[in-house]
Amino acid sequence: MPAVTFATTMVAVLALLWATPACAPDGVLGDDDGMAGRDGGVTGPDADVGESPCDMTGVWIAEQKTISIALATEQHTTNWYYFRIEQDGERFTVVDGLNCGFVVDGTTTVTLDDATLGALAAQEMAGPNRGGTFREAPGGTTCEFSLDRMYNIRGANKAQYLTDHWQVGDPDVPLSSLPALPSAPPGMEDWDGDNMDGITLRSGLGNRYVCQRDYNEHYGTAPTFAAAFGGEDVVTVVWDSQEGISQQTPPLLRTTATPEGDGWARYARVGSRLEVVTDGPDAVLQTCRNVQVLAQEVWPQ
Repeated sequence: MPAVTFATTMVAVLALLWATPACAPDGVLGDDDGMAGRDGGVTGPDADVGESPCDMTGVWIAEQKTISIALATEQHTTNWYYFRIEQDGERFTVVDGLNCGFVVDGTTTVTLDDATLGALAAQEMAGPNRGGTFREAPGGTTCEFSLDRMYNIRGANKAQYLTDHWQVGDPDVPLSSLPALPSAPPGMEDWDGDNMDGITLRSGLGNRYVCQRDYNEHYGTAPTFAAAFGGEDVVTVVWDSQEGISQQTPPLLRTTATPEGDGWARYARVGSRLEVVTDGPDAVLQTCRNVQVLAQEVWPQ
């Protein structure tokens, strides 16, 4: 293969590989706004942490970081989440929540437009009432944190490829035990309404048309009375992902990425700083855009 053709192939494939989180992903970054999602210090989350030293009750945003490998090159994915949590004893429940998009940083930036973000935020989670545990650790200065596993699906028949086989509260299962993802309709579905199979991942090098399935679970520690916690080596993300690629995707962009080890996450209690939009046809989309903007403020580049 001539050198120019090989280089072009490498750039195209690496730039458009998807990694999640968990999948994430998926993006306030609708319409190619671009957010790098780099690490940074917390800049004043809501300090109303309640009377209990280990209580997640309140409104939170979270940011998840994972890495996939393609042709020996790292693809960094950032996912954002909104959680309204109620805690009873040591167990808590996400009584309202959204997966609010992802961005992949590699050779170029891969994002979602508004139609894709809105479609995913509304339906990609397996179901409501994700649970977790937040309890005081021995010594009384830290809390032990865990967020139960959640499975997500994008751009494929939700019942056939996920919820007929796993629902919130069921025992964990490996992705390999679920039906293989499709690469064409009718199993692959046009969730974002652009007349292309599956969901559309966009970058300056072209679009990929895919369906995806993943899971993630979080565990780690937090200070007592935490207004914010997490970070690398503090809250670990256990995750896995799969992808089905439509034949509508250009051949050079059909290579997928392999999850690389554990990721990490961080949380901020934001309270009324987050505007949760409840009315109108774009309420979910607007809420997720607000989550991503607030995440940029809380964890600046």
